[in-house]
Amino acid sequence: MRESADKLLKNEYRSRLNRTIDYIHNHYDEDLNLTKLAEVACFSKFHFHRIFRAMVGETLNDFVQRIRLEKSVQKLTTDLNKSITEIALDCGFSSSQNFAKIFKSYYGMTPSTSRREYNWDDWIIKMRNLKGKNKNNLQPGEAYLYDYYHDKRQMPIDKILDKRCVLQVRIENLPDLHVAYIRSMGPYNYKTIEPVFRQLLQWAYPRGMNENNSMALGVVRSNPVITPEDKLIYDACVTVPESIKADRWVDIQVLPGGKFAIYHCEIEIDHDEEAWLSFVLNWLASSDYQPDDHPQYEIYYNDPETHPLKHQILDLCLPIKPLCE
Repeated sequence: MRESADKLLKNEYRSRLNRTIDYIHNHYDEDLNLTKLAEVACFSKFHFHRIFRAMVGETLNDFVQRIRLEKSVQKLTTDLNKSITEIALDCGFSSSQNFAKIFKSYYGMTPSTSRREYNWDDWIIKMRNLKGKNKNNLQPGEAYLYDYYHDKRQMPIDKILDKRCVLQVRIENLPDLHVAYIRSMGPYNYKTIEPVFRQLLQWAYPRGMNENNSMALGVVRSNPVITPEDKLIYDACVTVPESIKADRWVDIQVLPGGKFAIYHCEIEIDHDEEAWLSFVLNWLASSDYQPDDHPQYEIYYNDPETHPLKHQILDLCLPIKPLCE
């Protein structure tokens, strides 16, 4: 009986923390003080600070600051018409000086260096320059990318760049999606994600979600290039009617719609990152678009365990905006 009560309490805490994390992601440019976020979570300030650190693995202030920094990297490298001061204020920092100090302490470079070395156009050039090279023949910025993609992630860069094919990509305006979700935090791989989806579908199937045109999708909320692996956030989701409310098993959120480039593909398990990189380098980099500041989706059409080759059939949904913005 005690174990059941403890589980219910943990589920309630999880739901409140997920609500708070979602709020931070959606309002990172606002004043996110302890009093405000404790109200969102429906905890006292004292208990909220302690529970957040115990369950998320970092303090509330550290989490908010990290999300703001990660948002700033996206804006620095794509919103080139905005000044660094504008981006600092847009991301919730009090001043450009405070922003620059925190940014350099966290990433080991200044915001201006990040913008100069890793803006969208230069990133594409540097990535293409990795083809057929070893690290000794690369410039420092290229060597950094080589370390990450080739050594750390063991991505077949030459193979990806050799494709150079026109991927079958369509542009669509997707609507807002009302979803039930279970959140995981950790590496983006099948071992981490599959149990979360199994848990979600155990909730969904008895409720007829597989019979009413519901979609199973994953929301990629973090950028693994700049987010520590143990802090990567992934939401296993299933679309549900608006009448469905959060309960002790799942939470509810609305995923924002907008313009997306959609790449339909069939891949081996744990080859998502390779498919995304091929999508970006072999289609997006030659298009009139750049990534937008919204979460990426993966819409799933099968269970790879039932596929004869253990393949995953899915849509990679990338939020985009025109290059001229």
